[in-house]
Order: sequence, then structure tokens, then C-alpha cells
Amino acid sequence: MKLKNLFFFCIIFFNLKAEIVLPDIFSDNMVLQQNSTIKLWGTAKKNTSIYVKASWLNKSSKCISKENGEWEISIKTLDASFIKENIEISDGKAHKIQNILIGEVWLCSGQSNMAMTLNGYKNEPISQAIDYINNASDDNGIRMLNVQKTTSNVTSTHGKGKWKLSNPQNLPSFSATAYFFAHSLLKELNVPIGIINSSFGGSSIEGWLNPSNVEKYSDFDYKAGISDSINWRRPYVMFEGMLKPYRNFTVKGFLWYQGESNVGRYSTYSQKLQDLVYLWRYNFNNVNLPFYVVEIAPFEYPELSQAAKLREAQFEGVNSLINAFYVCTNDLVLPSESKSIHPSQKQEIGNRLANLALFNDYHLDSLQSFSPCIENSIFSVDSIILTFKNCYNGLLSNSIFEGFEVADSSRVFHKANAFLAADRKTIIILNNEKNYVPVSVRYCFKNFQIGNVKNSAGLPLIPFRTDNWDN
Repeated sequence: MKLKNLFFFCIIFFNLKAEIVLPDIFSDNMVLQQNSTIKLWGTAKKNTSIYVKASWLNKSSKCISKENGEWEISIKTLDASFIKENIEISDGKAHKIQNILIGEVWLCSGQSNMAMTLNGYKNEPISQAIDYINNASDDNGIRMLNVQKTTSNVTSTHGKGKWKLSNPQNLPSFSATAYFFAHSLLKELNVPIGIINSSFGGSSIEGWLNPSNVEKYSDFDYKAGISDSINWRRPYVMFEGMLKPYRNFTVKGFLWYQGESNVGRYSTYSQKLQDLVYLWRYNFNNVNLPFYVVEIAPFEYPELSQAAKLREAQFEGVNSLINAFYVCTNDLVLPSESKSIHPSQKQEIGNRLANLALFNDYHLDSLQSFSPCIENSIFSVDSIILTFKNCYNGLLSNSIFEGFEVADSSRVFHKANAFLAADRKTIIILNNEKNYVPVSVRYCFKNFQIGNVKNSAGLPLIPFRTDNWDN
């Protein structure tokens, strides 16, 4: 048989035998977003009738596969429930997805601190992880899909990764931050929680953007040849391989924990973060999807204040967006962790993310979820008066506040003594030095510095500076 005829014979044979193929995300144990219109999709023999029957609906839905075999169909979900459901998809031969829960679905992404599992890394354990693993039930209503690490220059149609139950066998492989977030939501909402964990250690924000976004910036050489051994440093490869394949899957919102790989490019990070949020919301066809950002932790980077400037860029990027919020982590490192880029206290990060979501998305209005941040600064010859937002019932009193520094026009900073005013929402720094006129104040604006200013909810003051100097 000639090669050309063999080629056409293989195509015809494939089309005769082709059956329904589903993306990995449609697997047993999955969680679907409640009260939504969700999409199901896959491939089959061309021009074939595809029937979908969900156990919670009274009737089946139908579509016809295209010439290339692709098909897509939409169905509705009901209120969240722990009742185990199933979906049957048929082209004459039934394919069944079982043990489905309907609840709340969140997509979590970033680099190694989001990817960090309850197992921890070598010599970098997760605080309290063993207790959670040992006490895990066979299925507490939290399921997670760990997206297989993939780098691609073109859109991957079917991302890799199956849904897993949060049992003692699987829990060690779950993202710690994402699991603690889910655990807090489950405890408060009492509904199933699904997490799509699409993270890649060492990845930069450019890897999660698309080509047109990356090419706008001159501080990242997107044409540089990067070897396969460090392919996660390439631009837009995670967006194409690990984010875009899930764009038709309905989610409630996003969690983002990334920035360490962009410390050296802090000056463009704020705008890139905004680009990323717009891009992801557009791809998921919902311009209002909430977006929560975790501040990178204090760490002794070699350059003097690059990490502080990256954190500043993170906060500025979040504040420039609608329905985006920020978790400060300044207090969630130990002095002994100054050289550990993966701090152990992920549970509190997950709790803070959950409290923001509970307040903003689930309308638990009584929650005090926001960290205090600088609102105004007034300089005089003998004092600096600082006022803050999100103090709630006031800042917690401390006999000595740690982390404040002041500088005059020489731009040399000195430790400053700060005092809480009677209203408990104002901090005063007194200047007792003659011929010294302070023009700037900073709080924990270093690569590694732990402060102790907190609001009445116990949330830390977001590091800040009142200048824009290079040092």
C-alpha cells in the first residue's frame, strides 16, 4: 500500500473508531461552581450527536460535534450540596463522571510558595501540617486538582491533572496555602470547596502573561534563548500550558502568590500585575472575578531594598484594580527564617485569604479582613504625624513600635521612636534633634524586616514609604 493511501486509511479508521475524549478536569471527584451555567467540552467522532445528562437535572442536553470532532455544551448547576452527583456523556457509548460535588471553585496560582505542599520542602516544613494530615478524613468536602507542570508556546487544549479527595493519602501533595484557604471557607460556609492549583516554582509573572502583554516591556528579553532545563523562565509558557486550558471552566475567583522571581524587575511589576488580572478575567469571560494577592514574605535578598519595592508594586497594582485585595505577610515569618524564601506559616495566609473572600464575596460583613495601611503623613520640624486606614477599633498598643525609620534630605535613614496617639489610629514620631528636618518616613521598607504594628483584628500594617528615592 502506498504511503499516501495508508495515511488516508488511518484517518478514516480513526474517525470510525473515535470516541468521546474529555479533558482531565472532567474527572471523578470534581467540584462544580454552584448556581452557574457551566460548560462541558471534549472531542468525539465528527458530526455526532452528544448527549449530556446530569443527575441533578430532569432532562438531558444535546449538541453535535464539529467537523474536527470538537463539541461543547452548557448545563446549569444548583445550590451547593454534599450530595454526590454524576454526569453521563454519550455518543452511543456512555462515559460517566462520578462522585461530583457542587460548591465553590477557586483557581490558585503563582510560584513555589503557592506550589508548596503540606509536605513542605527539604528543611522547610509547613507549620501544623502534620496535624491536618493525621486528622484528615476520607473526604471532608475539599477536592484539589493539581495542574501538571507544563510549559508551552502554544495553547494546550487539554490540561493535565485529575481531581483528588482530601484524604490522608492525597493531602501531603496539596498546596498548603490553597488547602488552608479552602479549609477556612468550608468551616464558615459549610459547602464543598474545589481548588484548581496551577502553580510552577520559580516562574515569573511574564510566564503567566500572553505574548502581546510581555512584548510591551523592555525589562524582559522575551526573545532570549532559554534552555529546556530552565523552561519555566520562558515568557507566557505557563499561561498557554497551565492557565488557558481551563478558561471555560467556571470558577469563583483567583488567588495569586508570586513575585519572588520578579524582585529584580520591580519597576514594571505593578502594571504587569494589572495586565495579568485583566487578561485572566477576559479569558474566563468575567471582568468582575475577584483577585486576591499575597505579599511576598520578608527575605534577605542580596540587593538592599528590591524586595521592598516589589511588595510596594504588588500593593499599588492591587489598589489600581476593582475587586482585587491584598494579604500582608510581614508578621508571618520568624527571625530564623530570614534566609528561607519559603516561610512555614501558610495556615494564617490561607485564613487571611479566606477572610477577605468571606467578606467580599460571601458577604460576611462582620469580618475585619483588611490590614491597616498608610493614609496620610504630615511633616513638621518637631514631629511626623501618620494616619492609617483599616484600623477598625484602633491599632494595638505597644510600648515600642518596631520598624520605623526617618531621613532628612541626605536620604540616610535612622531608627525612629514612634508613639500611638490617643485616637489609636494615629502614630506620632517625635523629632528631638536640632538642625535635623525629616522629609521621609519608612516602615519595614527593607528586604527583611519584621514590624509589630497591628490593628484591632491582629492584622499587620502594610510596609510603606513616603518617598520615591532609589535607595
